[in-house]
Amino acid sequence: MNFSDPHILLSEIQKGNHLAFEFLFKVYYPRLCNFAARFVDSTTAEDIVQECFLKFWEKRFSIKQGNILSLLFTMVRNSCLNHLKHKALVDISAIDFVKNLSGEEALYALDFTGGADYVCLEHELAEQINKVMNDLPARCREVFVLSRMDGLKNKEIALQLNISTTMVEKHIAKAIAVFSAKFKDDIG
Repeated sequence: MNFSDPHILLSEIQKGNHLAFEFLFKVYYPRLCNFAARFVDSTTAEDIVQECFLKFWEKRFSIKQGNILSLLFTMVRNSCLNHLKHKALVDISAIDFVKNLSGEEALYALDFTGGADYVCLEHELAEQINKVMNDLPARCREVFVLSRMDGLKNKEIALQLNISTTMVEKHIAKAIAVFSAKFKDDIG
């Protein structure tokens, strides 16, 4: 069977044709790994691409006709960005942990988090983040902290604050827009 036609390829994958899926994987895996490596290291890129192919297979029945390659690239890009966001959150948590240490433990921990320049940059970034956070409306800041700092899901935040998930999403989007505008202005 000719799997080079994207419509036939998707149709066969949706029927559960493992050969069609294998064709898709073999043809696009290297390109997707190279694309992901622009965002993350090569090992992580390979893991992300494999996870995306797995998700693609699991959700193959709900995929509408369209450009398979665009869908896969979008999935990989989003997964890379999610990985980077998670890594940034973990890094911030590590910095907070180091701040709470005292004496020799703090000095020992600083050896592993970077030199004095790194600490100064982290401090400067933390100040900028706090400044932007303080500029957010109270409810928006509260939702953003629960989402990005405390790691709650939108549904959990909605229940906790007695608001709709749509409002949670709007507050998060507004906060992200404010952060994006602030940091874009600082870079540009």
